[in-house]
Amino acid sequence: MKNNFLVPDVNEFLELWEQTFNVHAPERLVGLYADDALFQGTSSAKLCIGAKEIGTYFHGIATVRMDVWHSVTLAYNVVLVVGHYVFSRMRNGHEVSTPARFTFVLRLEDGVWKIVHHHSSAIPD
Repeated sequence: MKNNFLVPDVNEFLELWEQTFNVHAPERLVGLYADDALFQGTSSAKLCIGAKEIGTYFHGIATVRMDVWHSVTLAYNVVLVVGHYVFSRMRNGHEVSTPARFTFVLRLEDGVWKIVHHHSSAIPD
C-alpha cells in the first residue's frame, strides 16, 4: 500500500540541497546524506562511500542552481530524482558555468529524507 503522505516535496528538498551547497559548509551538506550513502562527483573519478568520505569532496567555492528535474516514487520511502543543475565559479574575474546532470535517490530515515545515492556528471558536448 502506497502512503502518499510520506513522499517528499522534491522541489523543497532540492532547494534545501542547493541552499546548503551554496553556503560552502560541507558539514551541513553532509547532513543531507545517509551514513551509508554513495556519491560520484562531477570533478572526481573517485567513488565516495559514506557520509564522512562524501564530506571530503565538498571543498570548492562554486555555487549551484538547480534546473529541470523529474522524480519517480520507487517505494513509500524511496524516491528517484533525475535532472540538471548548473555550477558557477569565478575564474580570472569572469563567471564560468558548468552544466551538469544529477541523480539522487532519497530514502526516508527516522522521518527525515536523506540522499542515499548521488551521481553527478558534466553534460556532454
